[in-house]
Amino acid sequence: MSLDSPPPGRPRASRPDRASINNRLLTACDGPEGSTALHEEVQQNLEHLWRYGNNRDGKTPGRQPEWILIRPPFLRQQPDTDEGPVLPRLVPTRGLTLRLELLMLFDAQCRYEPDTPVRIGRTFDDVEDNAPIRSWPKIVLADTSSDYREAAALRGRQIKDALRALYKQHLVNIGPDKSRPARRDLDRITLLSEASTRLNRPRYTVPTAGVFVSRHFFTSAWVFALTNTEIATFLALSARRAEYPLAHNDAGIFVVQKHRRQFGLKDNTWRSARALYMFGLINRAGDPHRDALNGKIRDFGDRWKKHEVMPTHFSIIDHALQQPAVPAIDRVLNHPSLGDQFRRFLG
Repeated sequence: MSLDSPPPGRPRASRPDRASINNRLLTACDGPEGSTALHEEVQQNLEHLWRYGNNRDGKTPGRQPEWILIRPPFLRQQPDTDEGPVLPRLVPTRGLTLRLELLMLFDAQCRYEPDTPVRIGRTFDDVEDNAPIRSWPKIVLADTSSDYREAAALRGRQIKDALRALYKQHLVNIGPDKSRPARRDLDRITLLSEASTRLNRPRYTVPTAGVFVSRHFFTSAWVFALTNTEIATFLALSARRAEYPLAHNDAGIFVVQKHRRQFGLKDNTWRSARALYMFGLINRAGDPHRDALNGKIRDFGDRWKKHEVMPTHFSIIDHALQQPAVPAIDRVLNHPSLGDQFRRFLG
């Protein structure tokens, strides 16, 4: 029997289907039946964070960045360096690791100006309602699959696990626990650059340029509703758009094998473009000679010799990110409109 084979009588665990993943986010709640759904509460809190930043009065507008910037080395291999991108290291991680890293970039850019030292300053404790939102569980959406009385505490443990994983990836620093020097204090988090490496770990500052992602990716909770592979594909396409904005706006950008190698993402990750198309977050235009039913290109050999075979072109639909993510995915998967059905058929 192979070492990779499951024990007799015990089938290999399978991943939940896409609808089940979203259904658990849809029903997650920190209160008894009839309370505000967690995805709605988190969206409200992230919108508040974007609107008011650090301002205590909840009335004075904050920075309100329309675009969240990500340094390119986080996403793709840079020339003249042996250091690979960070993103493919986070895609296989379980839990909230990738989402929490992106959330902290959003958090920092809503609260701090460029070249200003960033202080996360978040806690796992409940804080007063009239203060700026400081509690981690108030801005994180996750499937806790537990009784509401335990949901926030379990989500807190998931966040702690993610922070420890980011510490191992050199993306945050965790200060020592003053009462227990051998341990780390997860209330003392320093955000490091998303371009950090094992040897070079500068403190994070808000960039003034980079790959841009709509703020609605965060305030509509897409950062939590999409899977790791869907997030990675969306960010990779965003990086291609940032490099070729005019081409993106004209006919769309394409990703062939040499581009894929730069991002270090596996084929199953790139296949998540189908889900992004199905959810209406991207458009795509394939070769006009490709059969929509079987995917084959007619007269492929002759057209390939003439350099006439066209790779699929993608364009990002930013305004689609304004939809609340969890209900939008629920609609597509469980109650599709005619437009949704058409996209699912083509997907």
